Amino acid sequence: MNKRYYMIAVISGDIVKSRSVDPKVWMPALEEAIGLYSDKFDIFRGDSFQAELTLQNVLTATFYIKAAMLAFDLDVRIGIGIGTKEYDAPHIKNSFGSALIYSGEAFEELKKETIFFKSAYPKLDAICNVVLPLVAELTTRWTPNMAETVKAAFQNEGANQAELAKILDKKYQSQVSTELQKASYAKIQRALDYCTKEMLAL
Repeated sequence: MNKRYYMIAVISGDIVKSRSVDPKVWMPALEEAIGLYSDKFDIFRGDSFQAELTLQNVLTATFYIKAAMLAFDLDVRIGIGIGTKEYDAPHIKNSFGSALIYSGEAFEELKKETIFFKSAYPKLDAICNVVLPLVAELTTRWTPNMAETVKAAFQNEGANQAELAKILDKKYQSQVSTELQKASYAKIQRALDYCTKEMLAL
């Protein structure tokens, strides 16, 4: 059986400058964003979180969470770890395994970057730690409107721009097209797909 069936992804993160916006405003959006991709996550210390994800969805989830917070002019720092889970507790923060250790170590590596990736595979780490910070840099240009449009595109993969305009209650399809283009959404998707394929090839 392929090794990847035994592997999981774990993200450890926190909200940057969380006190600048009332938590009552952004907390429901954070819970919704994480819960969309994971049924095993914890939010603790007010603005920190940890979640178990699949290798297939971890990168999309990471950037969806970024978009959800950038919609409120906030940002997130996230350490991504992939590996195994040897002890499965009801709460992810009480579970144990290399995925959790790598995620915590990746989070500790965050300095100027807002995303860091760690696994048992140095070549994969090297690729992801070149590509993902570049993608994260693109997100710093997003306005709240662009972040909302990117969120809708992530959440409704395969939807065309006319459908996205309807979902977002925008009058013109061209508004969606312009916002996705300015957000570099297509380039970001290609980068995330590339890194995901590298992970799944392990």
